[in-house]
Amino acid sequence: MKLTVITATWKRPEAMKLCRKYIERQTRPPDQWLVLDGPEKMGFKLLKAFEGGRVKGDGLVIWEDDDWYAPTWLEWCEEWLAKGYEIVGEGQAIYYNVRWRWWSNCENARHASLCQTALSSDLIPTFCSIITAFDNQWFDTRLWRLERNRHLRLPGDGERRVIGMKSLPGTIGYSGEHVSMLPNHANPDPDLKQLRKLIGKDAAAYAPFFKSDEDLRKLAGV
Repeated sequence: MKLTVITATWKRPEAMKLCRKYIERQTRPPDQWLVLDGPEKMGFKLLKAFEGGRVKGDGLVIWEDDDWYAPTWLEWCEEWLAKGYEIVGEGQAIYYNVRWRWWSNCENARHASLCQTALSSDLIPTFCSIITAFDNQWFDTRLWRLERNRHLRLPGDGERRVIGMKSLPGTIGYSGEHVSMLPNHANPDPDLKQLRKLIGKDAAAYAPFFKSDEDLRKLAGV
């Protein structure tokens, strides 16, 4: 099986630096990596990637530029796609805001976020139709509603292979609503303890992005 990874970005050099690091350390490297750089919305960038037969892989992995990926992510995606599943991913997403240092479990148990989704290349025409029909709005959840052969991993408190990182410097991405200071459903993490638990030593790479010590003290209620 050949895997194509697609990453959409725009004026986010710090995020892309980490993105490249996570790609390069994959235990199973991509056969093709398409980076779409431009100001268009996420869905419209993806549509451009599918033009003219540019995608060569049997499987397609959506890899967002600002998220954390374990070294085994592509290996895991390939394993389940090779078993005949048309849509695979990891649910119960955790989002971590690096500017305000809060984390939240989204509890999505029926679908994966776009950054945690891979699909068979046979589904590309259907995927394009969804993006076009719904004008770039929540096409990841609509993809998972398809009556297709799907595999959704629900890690619970176990090992996670993807963490959605929010509020890195640069333009706001597809899930821009996840960047506010401290939503009611989120948990403060002023000392990065939870982030280190989630991603280990990689947490150090995100330490410089916090807003200020004073703001962190407000989050902690001290």
